[in-house]
Amino acid sequence: MATSIVATETTVVVGGAKLERRYGADGASAVDWKPSPQREVAEKNLWYWNLSMAILHGVQAVVVLALSLTAGNFKKFLIPMTTTFTSWERGFPQAAIQQRANMPFVGVTSGFAFMSSAAHIIVLLCFQRYLDDLRRGRNLFRWYEYAASSSLMIALIAQLFGVYDVITLVVIMSVNACMNLFGLLHETMNEGRAPKDVDWTSFWFGCFAGLVPWAVIFANLAGQDNISQIPGFVWALLFVYLVFFQTFPINMILQYKQWHWFNDSFAGWPGSGYLFGERMYQVQSLVSKSLLLWLVVGGANQPNAFTGTRVPNS
Repeated sequence: MATSIVATETTVVVGGAKLERRYGADGASAVDWKPSPQREVAEKNLWYWNLSMAILHGVQAVVVLALSLTAGNFKKFLIPMTTTFTSWERGFPQAAIQQRANMPFVGVTSGFAFMSSAAHIIVLLCFQRYLDDLRRGRNLFRWYEYAASSSLMIALIAQLFGVYDVITLVVIMSVNACMNLFGLLHETMNEGRAPKDVDWTSFWFGCFAGLVPWAVIFANLAGQDNISQIPGFVWALLFVYLVFFQTFPINMILQYKQWHWFNDSFAGWPGSGYLFGERMYQVQSLVSKSLLLWLVVGGANQPNAFTGTRVPNS
């Protein structure tokens, strides 16, 4: 005989509005919000919100890719990609650095904007699944997209600071992807929990994983002879991304602490706090990626060492 997972329902009056939530058999984990007219309006608006984000990311991606394929300085902005394997040629192990390719930096940079646009399009195509997840207090689409796009972003910044080894870049991207997957795990583990009952274990694991790529970048930077030769726009990229990098975990903390705008009592309808956090994630993603994109374009359009002559591989 089937048993319902819903054991109790609780009604709370906040600002004159009734907030009803259904709780599981353990009496602690909320499994779903009951529908409300305000939430239905907010969910419909999210469709247009995601459409707008898809267009804004996509248009920028196309423009930057077009510039990288047609304009002189943008085509010349090349980053070496190397490997460091052991050579036994002299009878003992010795590092042998080999240049494998020159990466067209501006063109590849457009990639994370294309990823973001594609993710929003997938959300529109799977909109009901997206809403079902939001009602449970999670967004799997967000974390998978971040795992891809932010990993590319951190690898690009690492390259500008001299991390050229392909294997090292793959490791940086993989660890960064794990940071975002810990974010997904945090949301899955804490579906429906009250702020006082949130388990922050996966959040702190994600913070550790997120620090590793930055440690590699700063360690590489510390070992360079003349950092004054690094172009100014590269420092701007580092500063902007480092600042925005901090805003994503802060958004998660505020969301799970249900602080002010992130609290359901602020808007007075079920689940409003989480949906506010969802919109904030999307704004942060758009602003940070747009700034990085156009800082690269602006930097590539100025005379700098990265647009110098490259000797073709033999």
